[in-house]
Amino acid sequence: MQPAPTQPLGYYDYFGKLLSPQEASQLVVNKGFDPKNPISYQRVGAVKVTQELITQGENIFFNRKVGDTFGLQGVFGLGQGSAILAEEYARAIYNLQGQPTNNLHITLLKDIPLGSRTFLKGTVINTGLKVDKGGNIVGSAPNGDFTCAICHVTLSKEGKSLPGVPNSEIAFPLFLALAPNSAAAFARAKFNPLDPQYQGNGKTIIDSKGNVVRLPDPEKFEKAFDDALLGLPFGNFESSPDGINNTTQIPSLFTFKNQPYGADGTSAVGPFAGLTSLTSAVHSSEINLLAAAQLSSKTLGIDPEVYIGTFLQNAATPSLRLPEGVTLKPSEWLRGVIAPNPTQAELEDQIPAPGTGSYPNLQVNLFTSNGLVFSPNTGKPGDIASGSFLFADNAMSAFQNSLVPPANQTSENWQALNNNSVKRGAKVFEKANCATCHIPPFFTDNKIHPIDEIRTNPARAESHLALNKLLVPPKLYTFNTPVPIPANAEVLDLPTLGISDTPTTLPKGILPKGGYKTTTLRGLYLSAPYLHDGGVAIRAGSLKINSNGSFTVVDKRGLGLTGTLNQGIAADAASSLRALVDRDLRTLVVKANKANPSLVFSNLDGTGHHFYVDQQAGFNSNQQADLINFLLALDDNPGNF
Repeated sequence: MQPAPTQPLGYYDYFGKLLSPQEASQLVVNKGFDPKNPISYQRVGAVKVTQELITQGENIFFNRKVGDTFGLQGVFGLGQGSAILAEEYARAIYNLQGQPTNNLHITLLKDIPLGSRTFLKGTVINTGLKVDKGGNIVGSAPNGDFTCAICHVTLSKEGKSLPGVPNSEIAFPLFLALAPNSAAAFARAKFNPLDPQYQGNGKTIIDSKGNVVRLPDPEKFEKAFDDALLGLPFGNFESSPDGINNTTQIPSLFTFKNQPYGADGTSAVGPFAGLTSLTSAVHSSEINLLAAAQLSSKTLGIDPEVYIGTFLQNAATPSLRLPEGVTLKPSEWLRGVIAPNPTQAELEDQIPAPGTGSYPNLQVNLFTSNGLVFSPNTGKPGDIASGSFLFADNAMSAFQNSLVPPANQTSENWQALNNNSVKRGAKVFEKANCATCHIPPFFTDNKIHPIDEIRTNPARAESHLALNKLLVPPKLYTFNTPVPIPANAEVLDLPTLGISDTPTTLPKGILPKGGYKTTTLRGLYLSAPYLHDGGVAIRAGSLKINSNGSFTVVDKRGLGLTGTLNQGIAADAASSLRALVDRDLRTLVVKANKANPSLVFSNLDGTGHHFYVDQQAGFNSNQQADLINFLLALDDNPGNF
């Protein structure tokens, strides 16, 4: 019930350990360097947390684009897709008359065919986009570029920015499907480009073994991929090129002391206890669509030339498409004609980590799942992310660690605090042994729990298993190293003791079948729906809460993702939490999810985490209601309003 400690200024992060200035100074001395020289701390891998660094991270977070122009714009066509709705956006923002909104509603001005569907003129779409009082779409640029803020910021009723809160309603499936070559991201799902059902007018290429291969028909492949996209709930994303259908919901960013990071906890080593690894990945391995080709034969069973050819043959920019009437190796054409210098194309702002080799034949390690690190050139004029090695990632980590859940100022929370329901709920939380894993004050045990224990849908937990046999020891350049990296750059070995059994095995809890990290419970009132897949979802008004705390389902149409985010309708926090802790209600939610073929295809069902606080567990309805009120109160100061 007490506020959680916050990240202290003036301290140093040393690969996840928080050191006082005195401890950091002694560390530098022990390494044989001068503690009076700030560079000494960078050379040993210590990052000083200052207000200046946090402010720099905030600036990058809000204002610096994510991803590379070559892949996202030239090949995928994110900007071209965005332009299709430009007039709709403009009219909708004009109609706001200067008022902010957390969900920009647009009305289509023309028919839009996507996949097997046609969105008709006059259709009203909830985009989930946040628009501030100035009429700006938070986190987006007119050319289709976007920043971290588009996914991780919402607005208060007054229009104040609330960074760290997930944008659970953003219409990512629609935005991605609008791109003319969204199928370039086929490795994010279970799509084999050589599947006979996609054959037709695809171009012929030569694969890496010298075989002549016909690529998929661009129209058929794009249509099938768009259909899969449009079947996803809003607020979900797919970042791992593992060939597994395992989208997950956008997480909150109340990250301080909540390591490891990522749904499966694989971001666990390096600065800020793995947070910098995840931050780097968002800008490189998760967004870089082409880099996965280097490991595609080992991780996907897809020949790299087939991967590159499929990626390019329907590129949004015609000049980037494979030439007509010529049978060639796509990689040779890529390097000889359209992108001879990868650092100016798909490796924009990305460099290989030390010890991983040379692109495009990189090895992977516990810090980077494709061998690449986001680190813009040191002397890049006008780039707010420009700096020495890993500067931008560490700055954003420091910023994220400064965020705390905003106060729950709802009338329901005020009432629950005043009538002591929140305090009673805290007792229920203890009695039900929830604190065994969700340990206060950060409400996590900082562990990865094996899938056999947690029993949620395993798809996301399996995401990185294929990398385990490919790992090399994790290394980084010292943080004073300029970019481009000089030949004599110093290298740091990343500590893995206590995280994984060896420097070349996945973190503890993941092997052999996969696992999930213990998610923090802070800010739950702003992060519905629940579980990694967001499958525990109920729409507001679907339940009637009785005077004794019991409930009745009054509208089954609002159960599950089918009744909420698949329609662009937000999930209600209190109702969804009730489904998390009540097994009978959860059964109905899971049933609703499993009745939807698109959700089944994407492994989104809300199963697992069978830790209930209901009658079968020995708790009455009032105790269940008190527990929910306690969970909803876990903001920056849960004991006060």
